[in-house]
Amino acid sequence: MQGRLRSRRSLLLVAAVFIMSLLGYRHNFHRHSFEPPSFFPWTNSSERNVSVYIPAEGPLLLTPRVRCSGDEFLLVVVPSSPGNIERREAIRNTYGQWVHQMGKASNSKSPLQQIDWTNASTDEHEESFYVVWEDYIDKPNLQETMAESTNSHHLDEMSNLMMVANSVVGEEGAAASASAHGMRARLVPNVQHLTSAKLNRTLKTKLLFVLGREENGGFPVSAALMNEQKAHGDLVVENFIDTYFNLTLKSLFLIKYVKMNCPNVKYVAKVDDDVFLHVPNLHRTLTTKDTTEKLIMGFIICNSQITVDPRSKWYSPHYMYAGDHYPNYLSGTAYILSSSVLTPLLEAAMLTPLFHLEDVYITGILAQKIGVTPQDSVDFSYKTNPRDPCLYQNLSVGHDMEPLQMYELWNTLHLTNMTTSCGPVTAAHIGYTSPRECSASPESHTLLSRLSSYFY
Repeated sequence: MQGRLRSRRSLLLVAAVFIMSLLGYRHNFHRHSFEPPSFFPWTNSSERNVSVYIPAEGPLLLTPRVRCSGDEFLLVVVPSSPGNIERREAIRNTYGQWVHQMGKASNSKSPLQQIDWTNASTDEHEESFYVVWEDYIDKPNLQETMAESTNSHHLDEMSNLMMVANSVVGEEGAAASASAHGMRARLVPNVQHLTSAKLNRTLKTKLLFVLGREENGGFPVSAALMNEQKAHGDLVVENFIDTYFNLTLKSLFLIKYVKMNCPNVKYVAKVDDDVFLHVPNLHRTLTTKDTTEKLIMGFIICNSQITVDPRSKWYSPHYMYAGDHYPNYLSGTAYILSSSVLTPLLEAAMLTPLFHLEDVYITGILAQKIGVTPQDSVDFSYKTNPRDPCLYQNLSVGHDMEPLQMYELWNTLHLTNMTTSCGPVTAAHIGYTSPRECSASPESHTLLSRLSSYFY
């Protein structure tokens, strides 16, 4: 009997040693066997000193006319690429309308042109609406206008056919702009509905876009960008090559610009250009925070293993990151930085080798260095392409949105009375999962969990 027990123990010991050896071999194989693909620009000899790329001083290629006045509550900064003109226009024409109304009195009336329809399109099925807030339309029969709008089109057709024509609320020339974009425009009132937050105009907010120079452009700034800047004045164009692998540089330039030009802003929202931002809901969340708190907030990603497959867009060679797991970090689709973390983050970056995965580097590695724990928020639930307006009772962001989908969502939010049709929103509806494992370090995983993660 004792001999059998000893034999079993010996077999278990041999099996354990074999498994651990296999794990170690697999780990080393994955960490060291893959060479970076030819298109990966950060080789083991690349300069990763951030100060080389982001000097303390340096002129912008394009400087925005939109400036901070010193009393901003929120600055929305959208990293974009030179060619993404349609995405930037969609942002200005949708949630950018909320931003443009900041600081305006709620009872003011702006001198809008009287617009019925412009003859920009001959297709009778391409009717589109210019959605503005009721306070900015000087019409006596707003309810009749709304009724006429909804009676002429079925609500289920609206989400497919309606587009917003122009974002410049309260300025002349809306009809001309709509015509230039091949759309027809009609002024309709905003309908307040859902339990989503109402716009607080006292919370001054600005919107900017940050870009680099084109990768293969003959000139640092194209004529198209110069025309766009002339029309909107909201572009910050920095002197770096704008590519996916330079996203970290783009976000660091973003932080530097805000630090130098908007030092008194309370919060910065870094929002990708395929993300819809519900500004009133975000205001509602941020007003519950202590403005003196060092805040880095978004959708948290916990105990994430590095990706060693060179075919992946998240590939990380061992010479750039030697660990097995990243520190907890926030999804780069959208996150919030309080002004109090901008200088510490930038200073830490100057002492930390650059890492190409922007969200990992800024909200994980640098945040850890400055002693700020990234916070999870249900507002930033990682729900792909959420076009259901009912979700925005809670959500502040929806990502992976094409320009047309942003227009559809904006019109649905403002033209469809959802008060009676929207039920309570649950975590499952918005794709929110509680970060149960965020408190556990990667080293605390059991052998079983390690086995399941290594063998897939």
